[in-house]
Amino acid sequence: MKKKTVGIITILKVNNYGAELQSYATQRIMNLMGYDAEIIDYLYYRNLSHIKEKCSMPFYPYPVKYRIKEFGLYIIDKIEQLFESDLIKHRKMRFEEFHKHFNRFSVKQYKKYSELFNNPPIYDAYCVGSDQVWNPRCYTNLNPYFLKFAPDVTTKFSYASSFGVKDIPDSARKQYIECLQNLSYIGVREESGVDLVQKLTGREATWCLDPTLLLDREEWNKVETLVDGIPQQYALVYELHPTDKIMETAQFLAEELGCKIVRICKNISSTKKRPNVINVVDAGPSEFIYLFNHATAIVTNSFHGTAFSINFRKDFYCVLTRKLPNNNRQLGLLNLCGLTDRIIYDDEPLPKWSTIDYTTASKAIEDLKIKSINYIQEAINGQTK
Repeated sequence: MKKKTVGIITILKVNNYGAELQSYATQRIMNLMGYDAEIIDYLYYRNLSHIKEKCSMPFYPYPVKYRIKEFGLYIIDKIEQLFESDLIKHRKMRFEEFHKHFNRFSVKQYKKYSELFNNPPIYDAYCVGSDQVWNPRCYTNLNPYFLKFAPDVTTKFSYASSFGVKDIPDSARKQYIECLQNLSYIGVREESGVDLVQKLTGREATWCLDPTLLLDREEWNKVETLVDGIPQQYALVYELHPTDKIMETAQFLAEELGCKIVRICKNISSTKKRPNVINVVDAGPSEFIYLFNHATAIVTNSFHGTAFSINFRKDFYCVLTRKLPNNNRQLGLLNLCGLTDRIIYDDEPLPKWSTIDYTTASKAIEDLKIKSINYIQEAINGQTK
């Protein structure tokens, strides 16, 4: 019997560890389940090769302060591109090698919104994947991530898609309601997303496990690559938003465990030298996996940093800033696992060091994993609702 084909659209090729690894995991789990899955090579708007068009602009009135921020980020990306160090070039090469060896893409690459809608790839089913694909603060038209380009006669579903926020702006609610109705099945990454879909559409969404947690440690071992010059024992730091509290926590762990600190730097601007800290600037996705897999303990404020800490059963702390609007991603996962005691807010004192008993967390992850795989089966094989 011919395998059913599945086209997955999500965020990737943006030199972001979480984005690359969740996209790989989504494709990998569907292939392991017996489907012929591949990633639709549509370039995200933050990719410098993406070609902006009038039709690709946000589909609701975009706040001026966010436009200014997006313009600033674009200028920073362009400047860093002009002054790239050899280490940054090496890091980009490692991301490209990861795509080449582990991801399977559509034959055609879509650099423009109009290309995707005028000549969409054909599959038996279409999936919009995980990550913050529905975040209203993305400075792009989100129609591709609600599968509006896919033929109406096919099954269209989301898997562990995230809004990245607790609520949708009033000016965008009408568009979101219409877009969500385009999906045959709705699977979201956070429990708060289930409530938001119900609030917007009255439909019942399925709470799904982040795709990186669908693959066990043995599967991730297959894609890791050794990082030279790393001590046998180390406290790992991975921070999306650098804060003094993260490094304070890491120093505390290093003293408690008698080891050095290894920090994965997400960009060249975060390479400030500190005593007892080894900065890793040129890690690709495979090196990222290695560093998490072999760490003695971990400090992070990233959702995927938290997810990999849990998946690899590491002792870790998740350091959060109260004022940030998207802490619900980490909070939802930690609540599910019964690990909210691993949260440190940056306005609180450090706790006493303790190790983690993963009995409850592992059971919760396994239960939601079974539910999530059943959801994928139902969505791909079910009839369009």
